[in-house]
Amino acid sequence: MEKYVLGNAAPFVQKLKRLALILIVIGAIGSVAGIILNYSHFMLSYLVAVMVVGGISVTALFFVMIQFLTRAGWSALIRRVPEFLSAFTPFLIFAFLPILFDAWVTHSIFEWTHKEVVMQDHVLQSKAPYLNEVFFTVRTLIYVLAWFWMYRVIIGNSLRQDETTDIAPTLTNFKRSGPFVVLYGLTLTFAAFDYLMSLQPHWYSTIFGVYFFAGSFVATIALITIFVVLLKEGGYLPGVTVEHYHNLGKYLFAFTVFWTYIAFSQYFLIWYGNIPEEILFYLRRYEPGWIVVSWALLFVHFIIPFVLLLPQKSKRNPKMLLFVSAIILVIHYFEMHWVAVAAHHKTFTFGYEEIAAIALLGGIFLWIVARQFAKHSLVPVQDPFLEESKEAVSWGNAS
Repeated sequence: MEKYVLGNAAPFVQKLKRLALILIVIGAIGSVAGIILNYSHFMLSYLVAVMVVGGISVTALFFVMIQFLTRAGWSALIRRVPEFLSAFTPFLIFAFLPILFDAWVTHSIFEWTHKEVVMQDHVLQSKAPYLNEVFFTVRTLIYVLAWFWMYRVIIGNSLRQDETTDIAPTLTNFKRSGPFVVLYGLTLTFAAFDYLMSLQPHWYSTIFGVYFFAGSFVATIALITIFVVLLKEGGYLPGVTVEHYHNLGKYLFAFTVFWTYIAFSQYFLIWYGNIPEEILFYLRRYEPGWIVVSWALLFVHFIIPFVLLLPQKSKRNPKMLLFVSAIILVIHYFEMHWVAVAAHHKTFTFGYEEIAAIALLGGIFLWIVARQFAKHSLVPVQDPFLEESKEAVSWGNAS
């Protein structure tokens, strides 16, 4: 197994840690400036960063659980990549603390934390049993503890499988993944309601949780693809073939379409219903200050990846996969920015506060991931599906 553990001396780990440190330093300096000079806007930018990075981390764990649940053989060789990307999950409790502090003390993010506003608003009064600081904090603890529990069980068993030929750890993951997938769906949905939808507390959408999942999942696949391609091209995953690329490309293509379907369904149902409480979300984003971003989401999040990934050869081309994955990651961040910041500002704004927040959390995320690459085997050497994965062929013959 030792040959599959990169170690701290590996160039890939060193580069990843160097990038992480640069981002952390930039993020820390910018965050201090943001807190001092423009606290309210920085906290909103920090919320966006938490939902982007945290959403990807937890959804990477979901991807792993799906592989166990479906007994997927093709992905065994690359499964450690999403397992390592999910390593930020246990630290989410610390990432959410500044937001909880804001909800209780400074009240700069959520309108429903202002008592004087709630007292004059009958809609917020009717939602007060749910939207209040105590229940908000309790729900947050439930989410992060549930995610931590799933991480410890699923990733812990996967790593334990490396040490034994007994497949009991893998069998346990087969059994636990089903209920955990349901738990993931519930917690992610309500986290999206609490941290994003409640930014405009008069607005509601029953499909918003699925919308947040769709964006997080395609962004997670994009990041997995980037790591797999870089590791393969760097010689660390020689067993990866174009068939693995092809399958990842299909994931990217399929869930790009799925995100579009969910985003359009949410928009179309709200537009057709034309209910005042529902159209608030899109009215703000139709205004001149945001309409360009709204159209950019359609073109960059759907049309460009769709056209580029439609040919079969594109899904098997590592350079194309890297390019499309980078586009998806960037536009996913701006999608979350569009969701959150437009709730507070009538015009698009993007400054050092946004850069600082995403750099800080992104740097911490990459540092934790780099430590996983240095400590654990890059390949699940005792996985019962490993040989099948080495001989992986693409799903069917469709492009």
